[in-house]
Amino acid sequence: MKLTSADRILILAPHPDDELLSSYKLMRDACAAGAAVKVVFLTDGERNHLAHMRAKKKLFITSAGMRKYALERRAEAAAVLKRLGPVESEFWEVPDSGVTAALAKAGLANRLSLLLKAFSPTLLVAPSLGETHPDHNAAAALAEIALAPLPENLRPGLLRYSLHPGRRFHHEEFPVRLGLGAAERKEKKILAGLYRSQFPGISRLLNGSIYAEYFSNTADAGGPRLTPVHTGKNSAWFRTDLRGSLARLEFTALYYGAGGCVRAVFRLNWRKGGAELRDPDSGKTAGTARFQKFFRGPGGYIVLPHEIPGGSKLFCVKVAHKPGYFDTAGFVKALPETASKAPVTCVVIPCYNIAEFCGQAVAGAAVYADHVIAVDDGSTDSTAASLAEASKFDNVRVITFPENRGKGAALLAGMRAALKETDCGLLLTMDGDMQHRPADIPAFQAACRDGGEFIIGYRGFSGKVPFRSRLGNNIINSFVRQFLNRALIDSQSGFRGFSRACAAAMVKSENVREGRYETEIDIISAAIKGNWRLAQVEIPTIYIGGNKKSSFKPVADSFLITKTFLINMSGLRRSPRGSAD
Repeated sequence: MKLTSADRILILAPHPDDELLSSYKLMRDACAAGAAVKVVFLTDGERNHLAHMRAKKKLFITSAGMRKYALERRAEAAAVLKRLGPVESEFWEVPDSGVTAALAKAGLANRLSLLLKAFSPTLLVAPSLGETHPDHNAAAALAEIALAPLPENLRPGLLRYSLHPGRRFHHEEFPVRLGLGAAERKEKKILAGLYRSQFPGISRLLNGSIYAEYFSNTADAGGPRLTPVHTGKNSAWFRTDLRGSLARLEFTALYYGAGGCVRAVFRLNWRKGGAELRDPDSGKTAGTARFQKFFRGPGGYIVLPHEIPGGSKLFCVKVAHKPGYFDTAGFVKALPETASKAPVTCVVIPCYNIAEFCGQAVAGAAVYADHVIAVDDGSTDSTAASLAEASKFDNVRVITFPENRGKGAALLAGMRAALKETDCGLLLTMDGDMQHRPADIPAFQAACRDGGEFIIGYRGFSGKVPFRSRLGNNIINSFVRQFLNRALIDSQSGFRGFSRACAAAMVKSENVREGRYETEIDIISAAIKGNWRLAQVEIPTIYIGGNKKSSFKPVADSFLITKTFLINMSGLRRSPRGSAD
């Protein structure tokens, strides 16, 4: 890295000694080149209890002791910078271990923005977002937020360092390496010795940066602990490998807008699928967060509001196990919002002996969708004639079975045709008896744009519901909800949406077999095992004529569906339909 006298270096140090451990070589080279160097110490490091106990031989640290300790650490920092050369410094007096809270409460982003305008750095040096120390990743978020509104031509370069990477990465993975010669290593050790209050802790961190200092000039994209995967108009999705446990998970999200930075927190454990997102500074509810985690094992999604009241949008999020001091995963930035254009939509409608309804259902779907594929499952009434009439629409195609093969077979045939013959990004399945409204199709399109890959229309079962329908749905839904951590509201709804990738995985899965109603539970099982992003859209509960056209047998079919679900979830392979068990 070549520095000149025209360069201006601004370094963010969460605590005194972070500037030396991370950027000694950079500061030494900058001073030698005649560049301006300034260090901002966010805190005085007054809450380093272990170091204080070693230095002062006292078990507890009082408020007066912390104030005295803060002055001591400031003096050590001043002595180090004086030995390095003409380096300016500022102490912002943020409470140690309180940088995250101060991001919103103390208006740190505005303060840093003013400093950036006044000092006009060519290079800003700050911690990495992936740091597990909460003050360090908060300092990283501070730098990112302060830089975000600046025009590209006024934005300084940003170098990120890491002193507490946890399991996220190794220093050697950072692309910028500043090697230290023998004389520089010796001087860095001497300067580290000036931080007398921090021994022996500082010596362990020094060992990681004595031969080279590493920086990244690209943003941290996340890791297995927390990875951004989608941002829609309303929701931002993050994938996680966190295991369910009795330890509470605490998520901290930072929202940023014209009104400044807002901090929002929610807490979860494996027993909960959602929680209120609260601003701890004002106590107000900022929305609802969702944890899509069906089992206690690893894998799931965190779903956060993309925007909160007041217009602030999600900037980044981190997670920590509580109790505990270090974060499990440092801040991870949300992905940019995706385009809001409606996806190309194809609706598959299986039909069997529903001549009086299917034509209306197909015609209605043709208004809202780009393509409609109706499957006549060997009907013996005038369903074929009704579908022939509906096929006058240019975007409607009819597939006819010579004999009845079951709803599952009709669904899969229609889905295969949709994938082969259309360029749909969203595939919907609807019943042909008008118990699903075509007018609800836009809600599924919105859920798809917002990140849903497997979308279920759930019913509230309010009003008059036929006894056999209520009985069958209650039996199956109650069982499935208990088994899946109460995450799935209506497992029996046939009004479903699939992203193209999800639909392709369903029709290719060897565990999704052609059948009657059990095929739909096969699909749910495959979607859960595939860890597809689940979205749920509320739809009205409609039963026309007491649902007399339905061939669903509440006890026998409920038993069959429940049995299928249990076998699927146990990982056992079922024999093909019609073969011996």
